[in-house]
Amino acid sequence: MPLPLIPIVTALAAGGTIVPHAAGGLIVTSAASGGYVAGTYLSTAAIGSLLAGGFAALGAGTAVITGVASAAIGGAGIFGTTIGATGITGALMSAGLISATPIWVPLAVGGGLISIFAGAYKVYMLRKKIRETPTGNEAQFTEQEAQAIERVIRLAVKHKRFRPEV
Repeated sequence: MPLPLIPIVTALAAGGTIVPHAAGGLIVTSAASGGYVAGTYLSTAAIGSLLAGGFAALGAGTAVITGVASAAIGGAGIFGTTIGATGITGALMSAGLISATPIWVPLAVGGGLISIFAGAYKVYMLRKKIRETPTGNEAQFTEQEAQAIERVIRLAVKHKRFRPEV
């Protein structure tokens, strides 16, 4: 089933927002008129397809980012000395520019990982809700879930994953 993203992306670019539809699913509301935009309804099945692709990309990206970040930052050696120090930390310690890893480095990496895992958990909960919806029925979404789906669509378009070619 093709995803109806061209009218949705166009409506979002014109200032619309994704909101829960009264009958279930999601739809784009126009910023100008305040009403629904025709052709922008996202069914539960379409949202599930969208999240399946986004979640796979998120998982692969997380694995790459965490591996690269930890390898590049490196670590102090034995008991915080330069013996066995690796990565950027080891190079800076060997040059005598730092005595240990600055505190903001692990805090920034930890904060980034927490935000990645929080986003992944939201996507997991949305996919679980969609899986548990009986076939032929539409799930009722909340405003926060609609905002999360809108962020997924905007991120996908930003990275040219679903950008309509005209």
